Amino acid sequence: MMTSLLGKRSAKIVATLLLALVASNHAVCNAFSLKSPSLAAGAGGTVCRGAPLYAAGVFGGLFGKKQTEDPNAPKRIFDVPVDSIKMGGLRFALGLHLIGQQGNPEKGTWKANEASDGILDMYFKDETGMFSVAMSENSISVDRYGPRPSLQYLLQESVLLHDFLDELQTLAFEGDDIEDENRLLKPKDGAIEKARESLPARKA
Repeated sequence: MMTSLLGKRSAKIVATLLLALVASNHAVCNAFSLKSPSLAAGAGGTVCRGAPLYAAGVFGGLFGKKQTEDPNAPKRIFDVPVDSIKMGGLRFALGLHLIGQQGNPEKGTWKANEASDGILDMYFKDETGMFSVAMSENSISVDRYGPRPSLQYLLQESVLLHDFLDELQTLAFEGDDIEDENRLLKPKDGAIEKARESLPARKA
């Protein structure tokens, strides 16, 4: 009798924790989504930044099972290390660049958003993936979110990121009338070229 009661009580506690985790996940995703909440939960799985650990991974240890990898964990695409960076000006310039890319290759393909933490997010139209651009005093980093991004997403992401690196190249080196100390960024030697090597080759 006592064993039965304990089993029911344990099951009830686990069920309550699972419901709390699901509610927390929904709140976090909506906090980082655009105005349309559907963008936070695409067909390929939850696509947002800052989501909590996958439920199976959190509770797997309670039952002796191997912890499941969090499908919402980002995949680092590349880093561009820098010697110097003007954070405010560069964020503004790159934000304008990404807004201009929303219609590439056609209107509605991408939606740009600057999150409250200053990270620049790009959401794809099929809702299977997104990428984010984060800046620090030492580097510019690009991460992909989405457990199963579509082939179409991956192809268009590559196009946009090649253009993104072109924009960094322009801001860092082009324009003979701009003094080095006034540049928005100074990448380390070969950093942009190394980042480009992590992308599929662009079409000629």
